[in-house]
Amino acid sequence: MKIIALVAIGATAIPLVMSHGYIVDPAAQWTQGYPSNGYGSTIKGDIFGAIDNAKYGYGPIGAVNTIKANLDTKGGGSLNAFISKNQKLYSDQIDPHCGLTTYKEGSRSKLPAQLEYTGFTHPGPCEIRCDDEKVLFEYDCQAKYPAIPAKIPYDKAKCANANRMTIHWIAVHATEWQVYTDCVWLEGGSGIGKPSGDGAGTSDTTNTTSTTPTVTPTTTTSTPVSSGEVGKEASAPTPPSTSPSSSSKCSRRQ
Repeated sequence: MKIIALVAIGATAIPLVMSHGYIVDPAAQWTQGYPSNGYGSTIKGDIFGAIDNAKYGYGPIGAVNTIKANLDTKGGGSLNAFISKNQKLYSDQIDPHCGLTTYKEGSRSKLPAQLEYTGFTHPGPCEIRCDDEKVLFEYDCQAKYPAIPAKIPYDKAKCANANRMTIHWIAVHATEWQVYTDCVWLEGGSGIGKPSGDGAGTSDTTNTTSTTPTVTPTTTTSTPVSSGEVGKEASAPTPPSTSPSSSSKCSRRQ
């Protein structure tokens, strides 16, 4: 019975580990020394006011449509600007421009023919920049790139001679939107360079009095990600015609 129980626990843990995402190709460098699928900051889901469900829909779809309606006029005109102005960092260990990724001059990456992301496992917008050049933007990257891992065509010419690639993704499945930001320093560039334009971002944190929990990578057959539950969020609103669902427990991972 103990073996069965352990198998059951392991099976239920798999979606939690794989429910977040990070850039795979080109490869980033990580503050922890190994890839992390955790979000680095959050944005309040009512940042534009209470979502008009009758107009925009319920749940994540309502959130995506709300962003569509407000990003240009109230959100700074780009995902980068929106995040820079409104994000709340999970801790003071998070880089406001690059999340859990870090700069290492001796570990630059070559531009691939197409980009690869572990997967956009929740609805929400994403944006890719090479230095200040916006290379790609979608309001719902899960719908646009549903594969696991996600293969992302892009205009490679826009990244010619760029120093840094930055990818932003906001997962809007919960009342607190999760912000995933990765930076990759590219071959041919030099130095850390300036962050992508549209603002410097906020250093506000949700927890400035405690340090980031110690974590260890899980043993898997693929690139390791860290284990350890360090945050939970409630699910987004659902239509009134259905029975209320229990709170989502998609955990933040570092």
